[in-house]
Amino acid sequence: MPTLIRIHGLVFLAVTLFVSAVQAQDADSAKNDPREQPVAPYPTGRSLFPGILSSGSADDSDLNISQAPTTGTQVAADDRPLSGVQEMTMGSNMGVRNFILPSINVVSSVALNSSASGPDRPTTFTDVLGTLNLSHMSDRSEIHLDYTGGEMLSSYLNSVVQNLDFSYSFKWQRWSLLEGEQISYLSESPFGFGGVGGLAFLNGPDGVPIPFLTASLTRLSNTVVSQIEYNLSPRSSWTASGSFGVLNFLGAGYIDSTEGQFQTGYNYSVSPQSSIALIYRFDAFRFTYLSQSIEDHVVQLGYGHYVTGRMSFQVAAGPSVEMLRGLVTGYGNRYSWALESLLNYHLDRTTLLFAYDHLVTGGSGVLVGAQTGQFEATVERELTPRWRASATMGYATNESLIPTTPTSGVQHFNSWYVAARINRQLRPRMDFFVTYGAQVQATNAAACTTPNCGTNSIGHEISIGFNFGLRPILFR
Repeated sequence: MPTLIRIHGLVFLAVTLFVSAVQAQDADSAKNDPREQPVAPYPTGRSLFPGILSSGSADDSDLNISQAPTTGTQVAADDRPLSGVQEMTMGSNMGVRNFILPSINVVSSVALNSSASGPDRPTTFTDVLGTLNLSHMSDRSEIHLDYTGGEMLSSYLNSVVQNLDFSYSFKWQRWSLLEGEQISYLSESPFGFGGVGGLAFLNGPDGVPIPFLTASLTRLSNTVVSQIEYNLSPRSSWTASGSFGVLNFLGAGYIDSTEGQFQTGYNYSVSPQSSIALIYRFDAFRFTYLSQSIEDHVVQLGYGHYVTGRMSFQVAAGPSVEMLRGLVTGYGNRYSWALESLLNYHLDRTTLLFAYDHLVTGGSGVLVGAQTGQFEATVERELTPRWRASATMGYATNESLIPTTPTSGVQHFNSWYVAARINRQLRPRMDFFVTYGAQVQATNAAACTTPNCGTNSIGHEISIGFNFGLRPILFR
């Protein structure tokens, strides 16, 4: 399996180089016409399906601010429902919507970790990756695909990197359908892999952080989702969605898990800029080889405020009832609260993103279920037409719902990370960047089943890299 994935990634790099050479023949006719350049959407927040993925059995989401369009660019309004699986955005740019955009990314890093999450001496990493972004939009349907694949080379470990996000949506009269999938194959926890100088700073899909700094070990995560929406009136709609996710570790000592989720809600538009929603969500967590399950029932009131091209804010909060079923806990209920919030704000040259979530997660391979609170913030500023700078910070606290051993008590994991990046555009579609990041994890766990969950750790990482954007392929 790893060999096939490695070959897949290398073949993709060769294909992108070939496509670049073919498209170069048409460079002179298109390079000066702004109508022939694909335009990225405004920042969407953290993930394509945050309502699904933030619950944490397969993935949690990452912060990665995309480059906002220049002043004067027309922006289409966002009509995503509050009770849906996609977060609200500030809108999408009006431009070329049907394109394939390949690129190549090379990142070299020096890291120092003082824990079992990595070697305790300076270690060098080199990531050679290819990315492919595809968009096809018509009056009734949209297809979006983001793929990253390649190889991570280091002085102590070589591994494959694969990440794929796909979505398809279709509208017919009052009905809308959304289908999507996210799958990743990574060598370590995305919380460090994507949060500090790695995939989070590439043009392709983000690394997806899990709020634990776990040891280097190949993991496969996959989530599929389906959603329907029906417009009851010009101001109101109803949504229903279902998803299924898995998180598997290709090695001993970690806890594999699955999550099934159902969510439904009613949305009402108070004004063109504001909406409210009533949401119900059911999560069911299962753990491989463990006779234990967690079922979570959540009812939330949601509010969203939206200004096209400038700001989007949404928050949903309400009570949570967690039903624990298994040999360790017996039959018992636990009462808590759930909150999901996100703010995107765009100034003339600055983009801000703030997010805070409090909810039940699957434990990310370390715990048998967890109560997780996670805050993340990102600021990105355009210093000059060629220079950009960004800073990101995150904090996550995780409290075990179920003891990993009969004698262990409640375990706490507190994780922090900070990252800063400076980016220089060398020419159109070619960037050079330098990043610094640090991450800290503290825990009170004295005994646990996973290799490093009982250790405190601190890590530093410095990275330099290039993004080589190849010529976009335009089609109808």
